[in-house]
Amino acid sequence: MFHGDESHTGIAVGTGKIDPASGPKVIAEFRIFDSLGAADLGLLRWTSTFALGDVNGDGADDIIATTPDWAEPLVPRADGAPLTDGVVALTYVDGRLQPMWRWVSDLPPGEAGLDTYSPALVDADGDGLLDVVFTARDGFVRALSGLTGEVIWDFDMGRITEAGPMLSDLDGDGVPEVIVVTDCPQGPICEGPDGQALLIVLASQAVGRVSAPLWEMDYGYKMDSAEPAIAVVPGVDSPGNKVVLVGTWGGELLAVWRDASGEVRNTPFSLVSLLPETGHGNPPVIRSSPVVVADTARPEVFFGWLPSDEDAADARFTALRLSSANGAVQFDPVFSIDRYDIWKSSPALVTSAHDEGSLIVAGYGLGIGPNPTQSGPVGLCIDEFLSGGVVAVAPDGSEAWSRDYEGTEGNIRASAAVADIDGDGRLEVVLPSGCSGRLHAFDGLTGDEEWSLDLGPVTQTSPSIGDIDGDGHLEIVIGSYDGLIRVLGA
Repeated sequence: MFHGDESHTGIAVGTGKIDPASGPKVIAEFRIFDSLGAADLGLLRWTSTFALGDVNGDGADDIIATTPDWAEPLVPRADGAPLTDGVVALTYVDGRLQPMWRWVSDLPPGEAGLDTYSPALVDADGDGLLDVVFTARDGFVRALSGLTGEVIWDFDMGRITEAGPMLSDLDGDGVPEVIVVTDCPQGPICEGPDGQALLIVLASQAVGRVSAPLWEMDYGYKMDSAEPAIAVVPGVDSPGNKVVLVGTWGGELLAVWRDASGEVRNTPFSLVSLLPETGHGNPPVIRSSPVVVADTARPEVFFGWLPSDEDAADARFTALRLSSANGAVQFDPVFSIDRYDIWKSSPALVTSAHDEGSLIVAGYGLGIGPNPTQSGPVGLCIDEFLSGGVVAVAPDGSEAWSRDYEGTEGNIRASAAVADIDGDGRLEVVLPSGCSGRLHAFDGLTGDEEWSLDLGPVTQTSPSIGDIDGDGHLEIVIGSYDGLIRVLGA
């Protein structure tokens, strides 16, 4: 569910040449783990997005992939041997994906927890090439050399995270910082002054064990169900007017910034204020990343959420307008709707080059069984409860288009990737349907389906889009529960 740009738009720059009439071809693939039996799919979690970028300086995008997580008694295998937790860098050479390097965790297989949505790519050692920053549920943030996979620096957060790192130049020095959010040490509700969840900001360039962050903020509830987004809000007292937007399990969306004096400040928006009634035992939760639309003087943030973590079938989708007063952030509600079960698939942005307006698009529906429930096993597909589809809403909350899978596909956790993948000057929306493993491509403004492609039995990873083969055109990269990473192109 990771969107590489700091606004989480999901839009990839460039054009592809996939024929919408015939759909894409598999131009390369790489196996991360051996195929699983149907009974094991509910024990696997592989939801990370693969980071794409030129880490070896050859001009083409390389693929940075993390291994899946799993639950006992499953032991995934690779070439017949137990799968080890790790990160692998893949490059395209002569029609094949080849490993450049692998970083392997020294913990027993299955304990590192690397399925944390996505690594991020930034120059971490000052050599002018991209390096790999990633989080893990062992409590560490690490930076690996993009050329060798060796550790450049690491930082012990002292608590786990299920979110990947974000990047943004928050202090205006021209070098991005690394932004990470965490869980509480003992679960979603924090206890005691030393048991708080943290928003952590680290320098992207360092060496060895980092002893302290640049700055941090604590909070009394889990914050790591998704990555933060960054918004530029005119008038806010911060370098570049930047604020970090953080979803929480405490019933609030937080806008966080560090002012000119060095003080860390925040403005919370209470989700309870949008509910006609209260009475849930737990506060509302935000479990996907927001998207920021910044084409006006007052940017807007769109996000899905649940009134209670005890009911995953009663979601809301909300837009807030951001402004400032006296150097601080202000929120003003634009709309809040409950027509779609959008809360796990992070929304993306569809823009138009022909003044046709912008749309917000997301997957909806988890199809995981009766309430009360939260998210269930990621690979679990129960036909009786299968539901979901894709919807695009206008900036006022009205429906622009939707495509419901009518119970044939669903359990959608991935977030859409957006790009002009066929070179027609219009953006397409690319999103897998979860159960069934099918990848769909839609015209972003009309919702007309252009093609679909069967992958593995379940596909929960969000697509990545970049130029993998160096031909100047975009390809689609996606993993599936058959253990394969595929590169799709013309």
